[in-house]
Amino acid sequence: MKRDDVTSLMDSYRECARHLWNCYFSKDAEPGQDWNLRDDFNAIAVGLFRSLVLRKLGREDVEVLPDHIIGRQPLLFLRLEAPAGSAIHVNRSAEITSGYWDDPVNRVEPDALDLRFFAYFDWWDLGFRDFAFYRVRIVGSRPHPHLVGRDALLPVGPGVKVIHDRVG
Repeated sequence: MKRDDVTSLMDSYRECARHLWNCYFSKDAEPGQDWNLRDDFNAIAVGLFRSLVLRKLGREDVEVLPDHIIGRQPLLFLRLEAPAGSAIHVNRSAEITSGYWDDPVNRVEPDALDLRFFAYFDWWDLGFRDFAFYRVRIVGSRPHPHLVGRDALLPVGPGVKVIHDRVG
């Protein structure tokens, strides 16, 4: 399996989507509590992700749903590598997203967790967005098998890499 560091590609998409939301959508969405405008933006963001990331990875055939759609799946070919000691917020439940990101395992040890990209995440959907976290699915963990299947939040920042795992 070949692995490519695609962090800069993901950063480029993040900056584009963040700018579009913060400059053109949030000023109307937040004051009016307009969740439909949020949904419209999320659909646009999928198109941006498809064009700016998936097409360049040769993965434009992959189904990606807007962030507000329940039942979304992680993109298993996008793996996150976090530096040792990185803070991580793990959801309480594997069955549903509970909104509680407080599992006691909150530090990443080298090679302890296999994290796969799900989406970017911010605490508030209608106001200023920084896309401050990678929302990931934990698909493997030797020291913490009870975490497998749960979603987690990993802060975007120095040392975090997004790796494209590809066959061939």
